[in-house]
Amino acid sequence: MKKVLGIMMLLLVFNSNGQDNKSRTVTANIKTSAVCGMCKERIEEKLNYTKGVVFAELNLDNKVLTVRYKTKVITADQIRKVISKTGYHADDLIRDLEAFNNLPGCCRDKNAKCTKK
Repeated sequence: MKKVLGIMMLLLVFNSNGQDNKSRTVTANIKTSAVCGMCKERIEEKLNYTKGVVFAELNLDNKVLTVRYKTKVITADQIRKVISKTGYHADDLIRDLEAFNNLPGCCRDKNAKCTKK
């Protein structure tokens, strides 16, 4: 009887650990083509309202977006796709051209003036 209980406890521990791994939160760093404060605001807002994303912050100095997300809900590739559909490159994923053409001028041209810093 003790053996059966021991085996059941062991299985319970392994099963619960497997579930924790599926719902864990991880961090990804994604290189973007953002150029100004409006880009930063747009990307962060879009991702912070995306299901499964816990945190998103863009560093404009190096154009790297740090995203913390729940792996059970969304993948890094899906996050890159959201960024692309917003009009920006995301690592090797090319931006959606139609979305890019709808961005303000300062977000399309790094030499244009932007009011946001």
